Parts: sequence; C-alpha cells; structure tokens
Amino acid sequence: MLELVSFVAALAVGLLAAVTTTAVLLRRAPKEVPGVHRSDRFGTAFVAGGAVLVGILSLASGIGTVISALTPGPTTITGMERNEPAPDEALEAFPRIDEAVSRYVDVTMTDAPASVIGWQLTADLLPILLTVIVSAAALWLAIGMLQGRPFAKRFPVALVIVAGAVMVCGVFSQLAAAIARAEANMFIDQAADMPFALFSVQVDPAPFGWALAIGLVAGAFQIGTRMQHDTKGLV
Repeated sequence: MLELVSFVAALAVGLLAAVTTTAVLLRRAPKEVPGVHRSDRFGTAFVAGGAVLVGILSLASGIGTVISALTPGPTTITGMERNEPAPDEALEAFPRIDEAVSRYVDVTMTDAPASVIGWQLTADLLPILLTVIVSAAALWLAIGMLQGRPFAKRFPVALVIVAGAVMVCGVFSQLAAAIARAEANMFIDQAADMPFALFSVQVDPAPFGWALAIGLVAGAFQIGTRMQHDTKGLV
C-alpha cells in the first residue's frame, strides 16, 4: 500500500512538473525560428515535459530502492546459478512437457551482510541512474532545439555523455549483480553440497551496441555542427 501511495505521489509531482516545463518552454521559446515550425515547437516541448516526468519517476524509484535496501528485512538476490540444474516437478506435471529444469533461482536471505546489500543496491541503482541521465540529456537537447540551434555544440556533447552512461551503467550493473551473487554465495553455508556457482556473470552485450550507435549519431551531429559553422562563414 505504501509503495502505491508513493508511486501516485511521484506521478502527480512528475505530471505537474512536466506540464509546467512544457508551458514554460513554449512561452520562452522564440516565436519565429528559421526552419522550426509550430508543430516542431509543440512536439519538442512535449518531449521535454515527458523527459521531466520520466526523470522524476526514476528519482522516486531510486529513493524507494535505497530505503527498501536499508530497511532491516530479508534481501533477495536474483539469478543465483546452480551448479547442477534441478528438475522442476511443477512444470513436468504438464502433459506436453517432457522435462523441465531450472538453472537460475532467486534466493531470499535474512540478515544479509552489508557487502551483499551494497552490491545488489548498486546493481539496482545503475539502470535508474542511466534513465535519469538520458532524461536530463533529452531535456537539455529539447531546450536547444526550441532555441533554433539543432546543431549546437551541446548536441554531440550530450550524446557522448549518454553513450558513455549507457556503456558504464550497463556493464557495471551486470558486474555489480555478479559480485552481489558471489558475496551471497560466500555468505551461504555451502559445506554440504555447494549448490551455487562461486561466480556467475550474465553478460548482455546490448549496452556496447547502444553505446556505439549513439556515439555514431554524436559523430554525425558533430559533422553537422561544423558544416553549419562553415556555411555561416560563407554567407
């Protein structure tokens, strides 16, 4: 219930901030900008308001994650890899399933050490931080577009920052989750049968691909900025 109330409160604040941001940007933006139509202005201001909303919701989610992690209680570590996959009898009961095994399980522990909580919290916060960075960059870029400077220096700079954030947050989130699982593995008494792998990293190459694609777009904007500067020099 408390989580629902917190989400509704964050949503209300976010919507108010988004509407206010949209109205202020439309009011302060130059009315006549070469190459920028009225529909462009409204669309860009709407994107800016959406970025503010997403950023506030992400910040609220991050605060809730920190409070939940620091509140005494059980800690759940996701994706613990078993040394030997175990049969899933509940799934095997279905007539069309010949065999079902589970390699990864979620483990809930009581009185987990600070190392487990810290690394798991880091893994949970990095994607939220990435969302906040992307939202801030979108707002910054929208302000530049409304000022009639789509190829200003801020665009390649913002895109490079986003590309770096995607790479760093994506990779280190996976690494932090792996360390949290390893710390949890060491905390669990495994003297009997060693049920879990000592160190398990579930690598997702998507952050590398997104970072390279965004970096390429940043390079294209950098070229556009130079071309715009050279054109102004010729006029």
